[in-house]
Amino acid sequence: MNALRQLTLVICLLGLSQTLATAAPPATARPGETFTLPDAAAALSLRDAIDQAMAANVQTLLADARRDEVAGDSREARSAFLPHVSARVSQARRQNNLAAQGLDIQSTLDSLGPAAQNADISVPDVITYNSFDARAELRQNLFDYSAWQQYKSAKLGERVAADQLALAREQVASQAALDYVGALAARASVDAARADLELADRLADLAVDQENVGIATGVDVTRAQTRQARARARLAQSRTDRTRADIRLARTVGLALDTPLVLSDDLHYRAALDGTIAADLDTAYASRAELRLAQGELAVRRAQLAGARGARLPTLSASATYGEAGNTYHENVEDTYTVGAQVEVPIFDGGAINARIDSAASRLDQQRIRYRDTRTQIEQDVRVSRRTLQTLAEQVRAAESAFELANRELDLSRDRFAEGISDNVEVIDAQAALADARNGRVAALADYTRARINLAAALGRAGRFRLYEPATP
Repeated sequence: MNALRQLTLVICLLGLSQTLATAAPPATARPGETFTLPDAAAALSLRDAIDQAMAANVQTLLADARRDEVAGDSREARSAFLPHVSARVSQARRQNNLAAQGLDIQSTLDSLGPAAQNADISVPDVITYNSFDARAELRQNLFDYSAWQQYKSAKLGERVAADQLALAREQVASQAALDYVGALAARASVDAARADLELADRLADLAVDQENVGIATGVDVTRAQTRQARARARLAQSRTDRTRADIRLARTVGLALDTPLVLSDDLHYRAALDGTIAADLDTAYASRAELRLAQGELAVRRAQLAGARGARLPTLSASATYGEAGNTYHENVEDTYTVGAQVEVPIFDGGAINARIDSAASRLDQQRIRYRDTRTQIEQDVRVSRRTLQTLAEQVRAAESAFELANRELDLSRDRFAEGISDNVEVIDAQAALADARNGRVAALADYTRARINLAAALGRAGRFRLYEPATP
């Protein structure tokens, strides 16, 4: 008996210590806080930006943490099929009013006859006594189809969480690549604005020289200086845009926002590989995390519907308790136990089961609609991305041609002005045309590279995008 009481006390203390440990977990570093920043002077490639974004971006960190949450839900659902063992020890002192409980013992004695009436028996109305109980309890579900489907749904939810993480990584990779291209385009715009300012400075000096020799007028000088001021303002705006692009890239990648970025890649034209829409669609359907996520959600909804229907089935469980009861832990102590089984059959619950079935069936129908829409969206992404890439490739070639022609036009107009054949109106116009062509060339290259990234994302391969590889991953 003493051994049983000691065992019960030990079980209770262990359960209490486990509860306290769970309630106050030790402080641990968060995933985002352990990310090591690269050297500020290190060059950042597009590949590095994608990898670091997938490791440190807040969206991937949240999706990864979500997997732990879903895994906990799965373990909780599984616990319905595992034995539940508990122990309890109680010691109480009770005072009960027997008359208030409907126990009129004196009247019962009087009804026994003269012998009981003449006996010197005193029955108190209020009794006081001690009560001790120490026991272990075992509960086990033997059959519960609805709970089994809930567990199945929770396990499928783990796969869904993994697909959500894969989707978050793809989206973050795509965003990091786009922001990297934006930073490259901002740097190219600064270089273009600097080249425009250098050209404006030379043309302003040329106008002053021409005025000094009597070929040009003050209007020509003022016109050139006005263009020079505009070029200086454009350079300042381009530098501001570059700072914004760097901050946006640093945030996406997971770096400190004041990290000075040095980008090792540059914008360039890479021709697209030939391919067919059918092949790209097959690749997208096999690779896109959105489609796998929609399929996983379909499986979860089916399990939830089966669980709702299973609530109509009977459930079977067993329970047993064993312990000691007495007045105190050493007074009048005797072994006691209970063993039993329970079958529960739902007969009428006010329509709650039918309501849950209808709701689960509706959620399944909604997910089927989402799944079909996801496939349609993937096809749309692939078709639009391929067509956009072809169009922007033509724009890049046109921008290169316009840039060469603008350079030639500027050379001719500058020679005419230097020889005094015309004023510098033609030079200023040619200078503006060259600046527009230079900016158009940068924009066309940036848009074309973004189209390559969008095509990779449409095929489900944004995380494997390479800047110096063919346009179709």
